[in-house]
Amino acid sequence: MSTTFGELKTRIANVLLDPSGKTFTSATLLPELVYAGLPEVGRIVPAQYKEDLDPVANQLDYLLGTELDAGGSVDIEPQRVEVWDGTTTPESFIARVNPAGEERTFGDAGWSFWNGYLTLPTRTVRGLVGFESQYVIRVWGYAPYFLPDDDADVLPLSQEAEQAVVKYARVEGLDMLNSDRDLFSQWQTRSGNSDVSPAGLMNQLSLARQDWRQYSRAIQRLRAPV
Repeated sequence: MSTTFGELKTRIANVLLDPSGKTFTSATLLPELVYAGLPEVGRIVPAQYKEDLDPVANQLDYLLGTELDAGGSVDIEPQRVEVWDGTTTPESFIARVNPAGEERTFGDAGWSFWNGYLTLPTRTVRGLVGFESQYVIRVWGYAPYFLPDDDADVLPLSQEAEQAVVKYARVEGLDMLNSDRDLFSQWQTRSGNSDVSPAGLMNQLSLARQDWRQYSRAIQRLRAPV
């Protein structure tokens, strides 16, 4: 399942009892609620990630996540690294590159990831020499969700992840109303919520927090080799 940035903002406005966006506007507050929810949900239910890197002769370090961000992403969590031959049909598996943590020796023994860069062991890099146009370095793992800026941007959220973003954004939105009396007054009048008292708002916030805690625990995905 996937949803657009605009559709996600509409869902959040609805659960905040502001379907017309008169208080939580589509241009300002609703995007901030989405931006707060995506990283939080990404820690619990991260996006599945796969990237093919073109080998460069004698190069040890490769920047990961350039498709997500031009500067790469330090929040990617690589789980598996392999070498494949992309010129065959179907593609042929060549070798698995062990992570450094699985090797019995320290140093240049397996792949490592630091500050956005995947570092391959020297023996793997030497084995790629002469096959740069034939082989690909394939990386599997988990990645954060990108932050959209256009209503038409599609977010690759599963049903449970999308629901989690909505639930977290609801908590954040109600908390904003609770801490900002001017915003709360605007929400009461402009959004047609004059029947909601400060005490009623506090009760909604408490229930929303409880709902978020229960739901986030239920959907948490354990990281494992892909």
